[in-house]
Amino acid sequence: MNILRLALPAALTLALSISAFAQDDDDNFAPRGGTGTITIITDPPNSDVFLDGEDLGKSPITKRTFRSGPLRLIIQDQGKELINVRFNVWPNKNNVYEGKTIMPHGGIKVTTNPNKCRILLDGEMADRTDGGELTLNSVDAGDHTIGAEGCGKYFEILIPVRGEQTTVVHLDLKARKGTAKIDGEDVGKK
Repeated sequence: MNILRLALPAALTLALSISAFAQDDDDNFAPRGGTGTITIITDPPNSDVFLDGEDLGKSPITKRTFRSGPLRLIIQDQGKELINVRFNVWPNKNNVYEGKTIMPHGGIKVTTNPNKCRILLDGEMADRTDGGELTLNSVDAGDHTIGAEGCGKYFEILIPVRGEQTTVVHLDLKARKGTAKIDGEDVGKK
């Protein structure tokens, strides 16, 4: 009898906790069957906005009536998907999404010593530094090897490329040293 007296309150506490937890989960999803308004703002503007597969046009979208529920928001620019998130549209509310869209590619500026070298990006010939700085545009974001070949020597380093930013690289074949910076911050050395 004493065991039952202790076990029953513990079981009720556990059941109430699970019920409260399940209720919290339900509160995280907007209910279906109603309507709310949506405002979708991107920085920069003029991105293509899709909500649950429906093309809403170019951002910003301001106070447009839309069905309620947990919906899929997709924002694209220049044919690339930049944002893909669940967006709750709560009934009888203005539901606002603000997001910065960053293109998934950046640039690389390369200088070399000696100043006339072949430049290889991920092992493939990219261009030449013919006495000056070389700029490579639209490089996919992520880690890349950048190398220089000249005077019978080759040297490369691993560098990051971040969306909408430029990685500034200097490769010194003679000293076998390289540096890479983004916004003045050292991001790669060898």
